[in-house]
Amino acid sequence: MGILDLGRYKGVVFAITGFLVFIAIILAFNHGIADQFAKNVAGVKFLAQQQAQPAAVYEAGRVLGERLQNGEKIDDQLEVLRKAAHAYDHALSGLASGGMISDSAGEVVPLPSLRTAEAQAMLNQTAKLWDGYKKKLTPVLNFAGSPYPAENAAPAPEASGATTTPVGVQYSPRGRRLLAAVEELNEYGAASHAQLAKAMADLGVLVEQDSASDAGTLKALQVGGMIAALLLLGAIFFYFARNLRKEELVANRARKETEDILRTVNEGLFLLDKDLKIGTERSMALNTIFRRDDFVGLTFDELLKEIVPEKTLRTAMDYVALLWGERVNEKLVKTINPLSEVEVHFDNPAGGFDTHFLEFDFNRVKSEGSLSHLLVTVNDVTKRVMLSRELQESQEKAQAQLDLLLRILHVEPDSLTSFLTDADVSLKMVNSILKEPAREESAFRAKIDGIYRQVHAVKGEAAALGLKTVEQRAHAFEESLNDLKSRQSLSGSDFLPLVVKLDDLFNHLAQVREMLGRLVDLHQAIATRRSAGGHMEAEKVDQWLAGKSEPADVETAASGGDEGSTGLERTLEDLAARVASSHSKQVALRCNGLADVPEAYRRAVKDITIQLVRNAVVHGIEEPSERAKANKSQVGTLAVEFAQRGDGYELIVQDDGRGLQLDRIKEVAVERGLITPAQAAMLDPRQTMALIFRPGFSTADRVTTDAGRGAGMDLVRILVAELGGRVGLASAGGKFSKFKIWLPASERAVAA
Repeated sequence: MGILDLGRYKGVVFAITGFLVFIAIILAFNHGIADQFAKNVAGVKFLAQQQAQPAAVYEAGRVLGERLQNGEKIDDQLEVLRKAAHAYDHALSGLASGGMISDSAGEVVPLPSLRTAEAQAMLNQTAKLWDGYKKKLTPVLNFAGSPYPAENAAPAPEASGATTTPVGVQYSPRGRRLLAAVEELNEYGAASHAQLAKAMADLGVLVEQDSASDAGTLKALQVGGMIAALLLLGAIFFYFARNLRKEELVANRARKETEDILRTVNEGLFLLDKDLKIGTERSMALNTIFRRDDFVGLTFDELLKEIVPEKTLRTAMDYVALLWGERVNEKLVKTINPLSEVEVHFDNPAGGFDTHFLEFDFNRVKSEGSLSHLLVTVNDVTKRVMLSRELQESQEKAQAQLDLLLRILHVEPDSLTSFLTDADVSLKMVNSILKEPAREESAFRAKIDGIYRQVHAVKGEAAALGLKTVEQRAHAFEESLNDLKSRQSLSGSDFLPLVVKLDDLFNHLAQVREMLGRLVDLHQAIATRRSAGGHMEAEKVDQWLAGKSEPADVETAASGGDEGSTGLERTLEDLAARVASSHSKQVALRCNGLADVPEAYRRAVKDITIQLVRNAVVHGIEEPSERAKANKSQVGTLAVEFAQRGDGYELIVQDDGRGLQLDRIKEVAVERGLITPAQAAMLDPRQTMALIFRPGFSTADRVTTDAGRGAGMDLVRILVAELGGRVGLASAGGKFSKFKIWLPASERAVAA
């Protein structure tokens, strides 16, 4: 940004910049002096260490002499002497080469105070003294080997003028020379090591004096800098105080106008920064919308997490994070806003919670070309949503009634009338069961089983007739019953919700019955107008009402319909076709003898065949691709036969599907706790097949309106048992399944 862009803040920027530059200069001087001060401290410490080195060299030589005189080993002591002499020589060389020392970290730093003439004179004097010491050290430090003669070697005669050999210790010629050199070294060291130590002490004094001088300079610089900084700061303050006051008044007026606007608008407005924190400026409507006053320091996720589900919160946070992308197309992203209509729940002081619907809108705020904030607009759209839902529910209800009407038009009237009669009997039976008093847990469980059978029968026949709305309500009834089954204990109050669902089923069936009555009246009216001598064929009237033919094409015919089929046959055909289509299968149903079912068996045979046909299509008949691999026709075959046999009747339902999978039946029975693994291993094929009649047994992977409850085969078992009949079952894996049901004579069935 250019200087001219600073506007009214140009003077402030210049003044502050000058002040900071001045402070930086003062700090730079302070840093330089402090750094040198630290170096001087390190120098004093270093020189104090070197002050002790000459004594260490002298002591090492003295101990070496004692070991020689005592005939002891000298290798380690000789090494100590070498190290002490080398360390002192290295330190003295560094000092003489420009005042170089090693600090505590091992780094080499220079000391300017050791480069003065006085310091150099001291160093030269010390170097001369040390050079003499080094000459004495050289023959000693260069010695290698043993100063003593080899074992069993005779001592050599002493040369004239040699050092007297201690009594009892023998030396080699080299050893005697070493002993002489060590004695000479120690004599020199005794006279010179104190002088060398004093020289180092004198150098330390020079460094301390220089350090004290630096400390004084540093103190003066700090005091002067503080005074100058205070003066400069005071000038800046007094120069700009008046201008800042004027600007504050302008800002206060603007803030007041902003507060008036935010207090007046009906929408919730606030800003989100990059950390998703809510800004300090917000509209007062936000308090009413979110039923809270504490927004300071609140983040967007904290605002939502207590009023929306976890999944909605995660989706919202992902969406807001997407808006912060620099390359995001804002208009495109707005079209996928997951918070355009979000359901929220607020705690109600009276208990429970209130449901509202909020609409969030996000706009990106850019400052100087870069994204700085998100402007969030919130509206409470509860009334709009509720009106929209009421309208949608009305439309769905009207569509459902229309669908039901169209389906009724395509159902054979006798079959529909029979269904309504049977369903009414079943639901009245459910009502009676609900009214029965019960106290024991077993009695409650028995009530559930009795209700389950009746509702499942209604559901099965409704599905066979294609009455989807009735089937869905019966399926929901089964859901409630299944929930009761899963509870550990039951009481009478647990059955109260079933009364509501039963009433809903009664009312819905009453609507179907009313529609049927109106259609019958309509059929008769049309037939009367079309032909005064007869009435219109029901099927062709249905076709006309469904738009499949013109009124002129509809001809009068005698009543009775298709002589080649019964209402139950058509019901089973529709059921097989619908279930096969929903499971991507193909099936051909063949019925025989259903027109000969006695009236006493009519209801039971209908319920049994519906369950067995549905079960065969869902579990038995394979998909076309699977049948092709097994060299079968892609269309599965299903046969239903009813005939008189001896003093009774025989009902056979057979399919050419995959047959019963005995291993799968055992596996499911063990999973559902019906038998133990040990019992499963001992079952023969006949006993295994009998498991499918157990209550709650199903090999379906999930519960649907067609399978999964494990109630269909149980219903077949109960119906046959109530009539005093028997069930036979045969199956071959991959080939067929065959159910053979024997029923006694109808008179005996009525007695049973």
